[in-house]
Amino acid sequence: MKSADSSLRYKITQIIAHHDVLRSRVPFLRKRYIRSFRKAQLEAARKLRDKERIEVAFFLTVPGMWKCDYLMRRMQQDARFHPYVVIYPYSQYKGFSKRELETTLRRTENFVASKGFEYVIPYDEKRHRWKDVRKELNPDIVVLSDPYKDCLPKYYIYHFKHTLTCYVPYSLTHLRIYRENYMVMPINLVALFCLETPKHMEFALKYMHNGAENAVVTGYPGSEVFMAKDYVPKDVWKPQPYSNLTPTQPAPAQLSTLNSQLSTPPKKRVIWAPHHSIDDAVSIASFLDYCDGMVALAHLYEGQIQFAFKPHQLLKFKLQKLWGEERTEAYYNTWRDMPNGQLEETSYVDLFLTSDAMVHDSASFTTEYLYTHRPVMYLVKDDRMRQSFTPYGEIVFDAHYHAHSIDDVERFLTDVVLAGKDPMEAQRREVYERYLQPVDGMLPSEKIIHELEKLIYND
Repeated sequence: MKSADSSLRYKITQIIAHHDVLRSRVPFLRKRYIRSFRKAQLEAARKLRDKERIEVAFFLTVPGMWKCDYLMRRMQQDARFHPYVVIYPYSQYKGFSKRELETTLRRTENFVASKGFEYVIPYDEKRHRWKDVRKELNPDIVVLSDPYKDCLPKYYIYHFKHTLTCYVPYSLTHLRIYRENYMVMPINLVALFCLETPKHMEFALKYMHNGAENAVVTGYPGSEVFMAKDYVPKDVWKPQPYSNLTPTQPAPAQLSTLNSQLSTPPKKRVIWAPHHSIDDAVSIASFLDYCDGMVALAHLYEGQIQFAFKPHQLLKFKLQKLWGEERTEAYYNTWRDMPNGQLEETSYVDLFLTSDAMVHDSASFTTEYLYTHRPVMYLVKDDRMRQSFTPYGEIVFDAHYHAHSIDDVERFLTDVVLAGKDPMEAQRREVYERYLQPVDGMLPSEKIIHELEKLIYND
């Protein structure tokens, strides 16, 4: 099956919808447009100097792309800012199920509402059309979480030339797909591009069309909650009969209070987080190789291990096109209904912090789970997998246990998760201390606000 992302029809639809035949493809036109856009962005920033309250719109399509909890809360506590979330539909041109797109939109709304954030769904019920946020809400700052064209043109970066814009990546960059990560237009057009580590700045300087003049190392905002010592996660796991196991791994700081209240240790908790790229030109997904085997392991270890199926939110769309809606729903329901299993389709922070281990093939999670200091296994699609990673990606990839078959996954469950033999613990700690500590002693949300202030108030 050919991916919608790589089909000629999809590419032509994007070009026509966004009126983008020349400016992103002809070098001298691209350079001129980027320079003009940068000038307009800086002028928009200067106009905010005397505003008493700056309107900040955080754009969001799906819960998994939300990495701005702490940035949002810091702005809520600062009288200068009025932050809110704009929820809009994902993937207008890929031919995905309209029912699933609507379900996803409502899931995103419930996710944002559960956090107590102010939000807007800019849909006109009377006219049955999506509103123009720039014209009707007129935000002063737009914070983007998605740099791609999978949206209506009125929510794309081209529409916000005279609005101060910021891109906060929805995932950590690990793969050698430099075009998608550094060369697409939004990343080169925003006033502030937030980078995860100094290693990522090296890539930005090498590959960005604008010489990375808008790029700043802020740290990864999605990591902030994992570093917050005062954050106590919710126990999001389905209640289970306790096993006869004894604890083998020290709990993260956030879990010490929660676990101390248990007279008997619970079953071990393992996350399986498969990626969506089963049909993409650059595929890292091993889901089709492991989908049946993981269900079998969950049944086999029902008395000892609890499993959470945490698929990438695009996987369901892809499976519906490959398997059909009925088979896809049946598979997801298998995990939802399993006595020692559950389906997780929204945020993963609490899930991570209350787990014992994870098995995955998600590029972003390759770093994110390391913040928990728990054992983690990567499902290696083929022998060339390591070559798919950037030099930074190779470092975090090498801090994982690796699986080439379902038998390797079972050994990880028995030896590492159940028996507590974790020879890679020291290597994970070293990666964390060397690459994942806060930048300049500032947390990512503090750094981002600091950089926005520089754009607004500095000459």
